[in-house]
Amino acid sequence: MGVVNLKGTSSGIILELDPKLPFDVLITEIANKFRESRSFLGKASMGIIVRGRTIIDEEENEILGAINENSDINVTCVLREDPETDKIFASYIKEEVPEVVEPAVTQEVQQETSFDEEKLIEDKNSAIIHAGNLRSGQSITYDKSVIIMGDVKPGASVNSKGSIFVLGALRGSAYAGTDGNENAFVMALEFNPLQVRIANSIAISPDSETGPKLKVRRFRKTATVKNTEVAYILNGHIVKDIYGAAFLRDNRFI
Repeated sequence: MGVVNLKGTSSGIILELDPKLPFDVLITEIANKFRESRSFLGKASMGIIVRGRTIIDEEENEILGAINENSDINVTCVLREDPETDKIFASYIKEEVPEVVEPAVTQEVQQETSFDEEKLIEDKNSAIIHAGNLRSGQSITYDKSVIIMGDVKPGASVNSKGSIFVLGALRGSAYAGTDGNENAFVMALEFNPLQVRIANSIAISPDSETGPKLKVRRFRKTATVKNTEVAYILNGHIVKDIYGAAFLRDNRFI
């Protein structure tokens, strides 16, 4: 394996990194690899899985910056594979899943193997899919988790006893865990809500003048690439964080 390898799936890219190479050298190699593959990768929105090396938030931001500067890819989310995250997933899986060898990006992408339905988490895979944007004045309410395939505009609202996933921009209001479920959360590709409520906790946009503000959990260096973000309850308060390994470590109910 080289110091940096790209492997393609039907839903995104696996970025394999050398675990021993100094990071400043590694980031140069990442930039070169994506620059060389720019024409092949084209313009697309996709997720990235970082494999082979444990990275911190600041390093993730530098990697995203290198990808943004040397390709036309819009990275919608980043998943970091590390031993602690593997333990979280393993706690929900009854038996080990055989490793699937992914094709390189320079080869024809093949269909991924089908999954075993018995490995789905019981009672946590039920969700309603709403296709389309929610415009000002529109409101939807469901007993199950909700997946919005579009934007939630200012003045629109989503209410769910479970969690809320917005595959677009969340600029309206979201109320997850309406039955008091403090394990519910709100996730969006572009996270800028007017108001977020989870169970009995509430937070409003940092731009609002009054009320409890939506807090960012950790300081992060500003990145030019937008990250998928998630809001959840931590120590009795709603906090906002980038979706990734840190969120999975702190929220073992997923």
